[in-house]
Amino acid sequence: MFEFNKKFWDNFEPGYYDKNFKSDKVDNSIQQLWHYLTFKKQERFLTSSKVHLDYACGPGTQIGLFSNSISLGYDASEEQVKYAIKKYKSNEKQFTYDYSKIKNFGRFDIITINGLIEYLPNSEILDLIKELKHISNDGATILITTPNYSLFFYAIEKLSKYFGIKDYKEVSNSKFNKKSLDKLLNKSEAEVVNIKKINNFGVLFAFISSDLAIKIEKFFEKLFDNKFGFILMAELKI
Repeated sequence: MFEFNKKFWDNFEPGYYDKNFKSDKVDNSIQQLWHYLTFKKQERFLTSSKVHLDYACGPGTQIGLFSNSISLGYDASEEQVKYAIKKYKSNEKQFTYDYSKIKNFGRFDIITINGLIEYLPNSEILDLIKELKHISNDGATILITTPNYSLFFYAIEKLSKYFGIKDYKEVSNSKFNKKSLDKLLNKSEAEVVNIKKINNFGVLFAFISSDLAIKIEKFFEKLFDNKFGFILMAELKI
């Protein structure tokens, strides 16, 4: 399974992605808005009737602020999980860095995997989906997000240092576009319901105003029917 690059990821302070995060407002930060919009687009799946696993949960932001489900967050980083426990733990919101505890939690109806598969080789992505199937209810949903490596994304990678966004080249493994991601996921033990592009160039206006950026992002989303986006979101049924 996934080999945790401790040296790289331990450079992130606990709660790095969670600082100043709120469920109803976001700072004027491109990086924060990027995550905020992703969580908002998945929020409708995380209803109170579902049991949810957030795989690679980081500091627990999605569970803490965007989930109404009974949720378990798992992450390989002990420090990030400790932060999540301190800030967000409740009877309905649990966190662990012990992989074995996932199987003891029960079966899941919805699994989110945000910002992980780009760090894995294809074989490990397929193995992960296979393992998750064994701990999920029939008909469970998996939501996977990963960067959409189009010309637009390569351009924003070049610009990212000016916006203070971290460089992940050291640990990046797989670079997907919609076609290559669909091809890989169709080899998995899951049905690909859809793959859509989210988080379009509207997010780049966040340094002016996050409220303005959100309005522009939504406008372009409707105008172009998700034909453009820096992120791919795949919905799978298992």
